[in-house]
Amino acid sequence: MKHIRIYIKTTSTATKTSIPNDTSYWNKLWDTYTSDYASVEIHCWQEEVHHLEELAKISALSVDQGLVKSFTITLNEENCNYLRNHSIDADGGLKWFTLFFYKEDIQMLEIAQYGSEIVLYGVNEKEAEEFEALFPEIEHAEYFKEHLM
Repeated sequence: MKHIRIYIKTTSTATKTSIPNDTSYWNKLWDTYTSDYASVEIHCWQEEVHHLEELAKISALSVDQGLVKSFTITLNEENCNYLRNHSIDADGGLKWFTLFFYKEDIQMLEIAQYGSEIVLYGVNEKEAEEFEALFPEIEHAEYFKEHLM
């Protein structure tokens, strides 16, 4: 599957090794790219207890995976508003380690490393360029014509 992979310029904090310098892209990304998605799977480290409790309140399913706990959240209007408006933590990065957005059962968007690595699947080169323009501080971006799994 064609896709673009973007690495945002990062910094680190006392609690996170890699967070984006600038998360100003978040609301525009959410508003432009997530409206057709049915669900999001969010992975959170077990040690981030406050974030686990927060996600447990809105998730349809949670799975303990050892060091990580995953939460599947239906993207209804209430959950979309919550995730859009309450995703940035006090350190400036996203609260959660990884997010996988699904359209039906197909993964369309991946946001990893607290928001510093982003992959959008199923896009042509023009759409990839438009997507890349959302991000203010890019370390590296690459478009792939094929996706090998």
